[in-house]
Amino acid sequence: MCNKCNSLATFILGALIGAAVGVLYAPAKGETTRKKMKKWAKEAYEDGKDDLNERAQELRKKISAQKKAAKQKADELKELAVEKAGEIKERFDEKAAEIKLQAQEKIDELREKAADQLEKAAKKLR
Repeated sequence: MCNKCNSLATFILGALIGAAVGVLYAPAKGETTRKKMKKWAKEAYEDGKDDLNERAQELRKKISAQKKAAKQKADELKELAVEKAGEIKERFDEKAAEIKLQAQEKIDELREKAADQLEKAAKKLR
């Protein structure tokens, strides 16, 4: 539990104990005491409500900031992923072009050998 929450709970507990002691030793009539207690309870309720609203607003701001930071981080990661994917694609394309060139060279080499073999075979047949 947070320190502010503990402080608030301690304060409220102390106020309740103080009110109870005050009622026990009050020289006023019961009706007057009840009016004072009703007024005090209403004020305590309003104070608590205001405090709760302030804390809720702070929490909303923190959540909003965290949401904004998370979105920014996600955008950065997305950008990085797109960049890395582009690099990988470039390397893949380079490697594919290299393999294609090697394959074409091998095909040309095999064609030359086949042509030489056909020439030799044709000479033997003549």
